[in-house]
Amino acid sequence: MNPRSRAILATVLTTLAVVAPALAQGPPPANVRLDRVTQETVGQQRAATGQVVSLRRADVATQEAGLVAALDLHLGDAVEKGQALVRLDDLRARLEVDRLRARVRADEAVVNQRKAELAQAERDLSRFQQLADMGSVGESELDDASTLVQSRRAILAEADANLATDRAELALAQRTLEDMTVKAPFAGRVVIKHTELGQWVSVGDPILTIVSLTDLEARADIPERSVGALGAPGSPIEVDVPALGQRLTGTLIEIVPTADSLSRLFPIRVKINDPKGRLRPGMSLSALVPTGEVAPSTTISEDAILRNAAGEYVYFDAGGFSQVAPIVRLFTANSRVIIRSPVLRPGMLVVTEGNERMYPGQPLNVLNADLFPEILERQAAAQSQGAPPAADPEGEG
Repeated sequence: MNPRSRAILATVLTTLAVVAPALAQGPPPANVRLDRVTQETVGQQRAATGQVVSLRRADVATQEAGLVAALDLHLGDAVEKGQALVRLDDLRARLEVDRLRARVRADEAVVNQRKAELAQAERDLSRFQQLADMGSVGESELDDASTLVQSRRAILAEADANLATDRAELALAQRTLEDMTVKAPFAGRVVIKHTELGQWVSVGDPILTIVSLTDLEARADIPERSVGALGAPGSPIEVDVPALGQRLTGTLIEIVPTADSLSRLFPIRVKINDPKGRLRPGMSLSALVPTGEVAPSTTISEDAILRNAAGEYVYFDAGGFSQVAPIVRLFTANSRVIIRSPVLRPGMLVVTEGNERMYPGQPLNVLNADLFPEILERQAAAQSQGAPPAADPEGEG
């Protein structure tokens, strides 16, 4: 063996000598806090099936007939309120607006001319009245001047009426031109396209169907025995949305006071808290509503619950080592989660802090051991047998 190989071998042996004792001691303990599994008598709840509903859904139609000249939206595209959805061929509408604008300008010129003529006639009448007072003009001349003023006023009124009529026609033509561009009545997404570029559409034909993704609520059907047990509007309701793999919180909007004649189910409306904006209209859901009954139930702290691809689970204290217990979350009552589990029983201890990177079989260093007599007894027994003492709860090791 050459000197270089002997040096490498010596380094490896030295490393093994240092690491081997540590490996023999097993994995390091996890600093954790525990909470007891309890049994409480609580009001029971059941799942009422339903779906997510958009409060705003519109078949956006055209108010004018025409050829579709611009339509760049596709299914799923987002639109903002007031955004142009489609533009019809508006050449004739623009020409009509230009024609009426020119007519209005001509009318305005005529009105100005008629005003000037009336002003001149009124000045002439005033002079004739002054001369009549001095006896310089006859009564017939004064009458002619007065008649001319009245005539000029009538002609001006006619010019004003023509101007008002043409302005109204111009406003109507401008509105027609604006209506050649169909705009979104609210923000949402395109879910149906009823026409394509180059097609002719008639008045009232739908162009696109859009739905709002922000004005959403849950609709579910509850049995009549749950109607009396349900709280007043504003009461909290939990909602399971399978598509998200998540339970959301909501508040009751109202109980629709009409039941299905066959099923005797009453619809309810629930406002859902969806801060991430992942809900979509049509998603199925289950709203948890009270049944009006009470029963003993197993409860745990919300902080103990973890989730993976297989579902929700917790870590529990199995004689100083962590073990996994699958759970099924039922509902929440009195700030505790009501669960069903084939493993957990009232009195067992679950990990509520320090469980994020835990793995099964890991030793537990309980930081709040003073709350649980069985943990203190176990620690005392371990120390009497020569085991190293647990870490200081305040210093966490």
